Amino acid sequence: MSKQLQKYDGPVFGITNSLELFQKLKHDSLNLRKNWHSYDAFNFLVTSWHLFYDWKNSDPRNALSREKRDKNKLPKEMNLVLDIVRDFANGSKHFKLDEKSENKRRVDEVHVGDEAGLYEYFFHENLLAVTVDEHWYFSIRVLHNIVMSYFDWVFDDGIPVKQFPDAVKETILYCNIANRETGEPPEIWLLNADN
Repeated sequence: MSKQLQKYDGPVFGITNSLELFQKLKHDSLNLRKNWHSYDAFNFLVTSWHLFYDWKNSDPRNALSREKRDKNKLPKEMNLVLDIVRDFANGSKHFKLDEKSENKRRVDEVHVGDEAGLYEYFFHENLLAVTVDEHWYFSIRVLHNIVMSYFDWVFDDGIPVKQFPDAVKETILYCNIANRETGEPPEIWLLNADN
């Protein structure tokens, strides 16, 4: 069945609301976990940003999932991760940033996964990664785990906005190398470590 577009309708193929875009993100997630390839990272991060930033407007105004994507209601740690996702979405789509985007950029360095640097040695991962504000390190695997855990919370109507998952915040804090406490890595940090 066809759909005649109205004045402000954008043409889409089968994705008409943020829950459907979340299903696409799950698809992107599966592809990314197969080999952590840059093409799949591109798709995952661009979809993640648009799901967070643009597609919340496809939800009813009083939807819990929309409220959970309000930057002002999220912990600063999650906003850091969302800033990384934004940086990659902007960089991936536009390659060169304009001055406004450059002034917001949080990512300091992109690691392509074949370096033999301190972080790769320390984490025993040879994956795409980023360094943020000089002492935060996120491999694509860990960034993926945090983002997927965040969106699982966003689309769980059984958990209120004020109950941001401690496990997500703890995982983000674990990526702050300079201030990391000793102990076992958080469960979310360890997900997909054997891929």
